[in-house]
Amino acid sequence: MSRIRVYTVPGCPFCERLKKFLKEKGIDFEEREAPPYSEVWEEMVQKTGSGAVPQVLVDDKPLGGYLDVVFLEASGKLYQLMKPDEKTEGAEELFDVIILGAGPAGLSAAIYTARKLMKTLVISKNIGGQITWTFDIENYPGFSQVNAAELIEKFRSHVERYGVTLEVGKEVISADLTGRVKRVVLEDGRSFYGKTLIIATGSRHKVLNVPGEKELVGRGLSYCSTCDAPLFADSRVAVVGGGNSALEAVLDLAPIAEKLYLISLTPLTADPLLQEKVKALKKPVDMYLKYKTVRIIGDSEVRGIEIMSLDDGSTKVLDVDGVFVEIGLMPNSALFVDVLATNERGEIIIDEQCRTGVAGVFACGDVTHVPFKQIVVAAGEGAKAALAAYHYLMNRR
Repeated sequence: MSRIRVYTVPGCPFCERLKKFLKEKGIDFEEREAPPYSEVWEEMVQKTGSGAVPQVLVDDKPLGGYLDVVFLEASGKLYQLMKPDEKTEGAEELFDVIILGAGPAGLSAAIYTARKLMKTLVISKNIGGQITWTFDIENYPGFSQVNAAELIEKFRSHVERYGVTLEVGKEVISADLTGRVKRVVLEDGRSFYGKTLIIATGSRHKVLNVPGEKELVGRGLSYCSTCDAPLFADSRVAVVGGGNSALEAVLDLAPIAEKLYLISLTPLTADPLLQEKVKALKKPVDMYLKYKTVRIIGDSEVRGIEIMSLDDGSTKVLDVDGVFVEIGLMPNSALFVDVLATNERGEIIIDEQCRTGVAGVFACGDVTHVPFKQIVVAAGEGAKAALAAYHYLMNRR
């Protein structure tokens, strides 16, 4: 067993990361606090040649700092140095790219990175992303209409043709984006390493959390009027929400629906221009403002919606064939907001090449600030991110 000494300073975030990293790997070490210009700091400078913390010594030989240790772990050399008597065949692989998310953006990125012969790992809680929340999809290129499950399967089989490594069903709980090697940790404790990282974690619809909602998704209840409005021709439809997305859904549905209802917890908050357009519709929209949705009614399909007045508590049941929940989206960016630039909605800000501002880290799809949250847009952004990651690796020194 090698003798390992770690020089640290209280309050140093990279020192804390290094200690946590070594503990997770079961590597014992001696910690020495080295405040600047102290006797211990002078010792550290003499032994390692560096005044920056943290610093690691292995048998009195300088190993470097936190990022150096992570790189050695990714290349499989860390155990050889720190635990030379133990087997090292379990050392993690180093991927050219790790893609977080397996919706249209993530899977499109995987196809392009694989075709560039980049060693690719895709990590995702599921395959399909938001597509799994809908039933039929219209006007995706090549299909006038396609079943969502069928499109997801086509995406998956296309990716698997190229031998891409898939880790599905596990959630990423932490990610180190700095340094030449990126590290992600799964909920089961495993770590993966990549030279580049593409964030394609998408967004999630805000839900009502009322009885019947979950059970009737894809059976008359939808979260995307752009995707599903054509399926409700000559139907009675309720739209839940009072913001821009809700009024845009009303405008999508107005030309085809038989009857439209708008239900909102508050007075309308949408842009005045959208409100004027809705008011100018030839087909009147029955508005229930300051009403709460109580439940979605139906067995195998939507048959109605129960609402309650916030003013007097009275309830009402509207007979409808469809319900569109349009109360907004939330980007799945919580892991990255402390490191990457985001807008007021939490969407990751990127440039025209899907770069985030952190070297080697790219983002694409609905998790970004790019407008028009559509499947075809996400797929195109995924291709862009993959090509940008490839060019980054080719030009890196």
